[in-house]
Amino acid sequence: MAVLVSCRAPRLLPPDLLAAATAVWASVALFWAADFDTALPMAYLYGAACAMFIAVRHVVRSRAALFAVGYAFLAGCVGTAVELITNPIPNSVQARGSVMDFSIRYGVDGVNYNYTAYSLAAGVVLAAVLMLLGPSTKVEWLGIVAAAGLLFWGVLLTGTRGALISILVGAAYLLLSTVAARLARTAAVVTVPIVLIGVPLGLYRVLSSEMLWLDGAFAGRATGDLSGRLYIWPYAVSSWAESPILGIGPGMLTATGSLAVGAHNLLLSVGNDLGLVGVVLYGGILTFAVIVPFRHPSPAFGRAAGVFLVSQTPIWLTGHWEASPVCFVALALVSVAPVALRTSTSGAGRKTAPRHAAPPVRHVGAW
Repeated sequence: MAVLVSCRAPRLLPPDLLAAATAVWASVALFWAADFDTALPMAYLYGAACAMFIAVRHVVRSRAALFAVGYAFLAGCVGTAVELITNPIPNSVQARGSVMDFSIRYGVDGVNYNYTAYSLAAGVVLAAVLMLLGPSTKVEWLGIVAAAGLLFWGVLLTGTRGALISILVGAAYLLLSTVAARLARTAAVVTVPIVLIGVPLGLYRVLSSEMLWLDGAFAGRATGDLSGRLYIWPYAVSSWAESPILGIGPGMLTATGSLAVGAHNLLLSVGNDLGLVGVVLYGGILTFAVIVPFRHPSPAFGRAAGVFLVSQTPIWLTGHWEASPVCFVALALVSVAPVALRTSTSGAGRKTAPRHAAPPVRHVGAW
């Protein structure tokens, strides 16, 4: 459909090729999964997310296209938030005593609380990205701010801690990038990979006191083990070790594991599902998707990539978000922003012709 709508042939660059390879590898991994029928839906989710990523990157070649897709994204999130607020499904017969009572959670009928919250948090992050890239009118500015506020309220209602932390650390990153741009860039480029790789592989033991403090910082939700993740992660590591290169097949950790739960971590989920091959491919998508915005001379693109990475880290670290089309659409928009805008964008949203306009465009096209 993306090709038909655009009326042009696809031009597959490294991020697109890696996404396509990940989708193919998820399909290949079905053949050594213990339960083919159970693994098939998870392989389909990987493929769908990668296909959405490629499709968005294909159609978004202009400022109008970028903001059109971005606003459609926000509209979907706002629709979910309105449904959540007007017709909430609580997990308890009791009502909240305060807005910060996370023991009472509200959701959308038939949808997991966490997935709803993660999607709304992604909407807040994309709203920040669109603000950095500079809406054309004040009406758009006000609309984006209003949408972000509504989505934030929806996240509070879900009681999902990872989503709330995602928004808070994203806001902290934006503030830091304003007063200390180089430090913020280092935090995104260096700290995020260390956290995503190191914590599930054992760094959580060193940081156990800090993580347990964070676990107890939310009213009514303290568990003493990060809702079981301190037990799940070592189990997921041992499961991955059984087939480190190929993995055990999509969704098999939940379907065949003795704990009957997923890894609740990006690295361990992809590792178990697709093995080291899949981890490399998946990591390549993230790396090549953000490298162009980070290397662009306009700081707005680097800030957009940084806030995406930093804000998604709490969700990637503790939840299941590895095969989410929502996440991959947002990542695609961030990745193509330098090509779509083709002019430097100031932090205040004013577009100005870059001092050396041609080289950045040629540089981006090389990717």
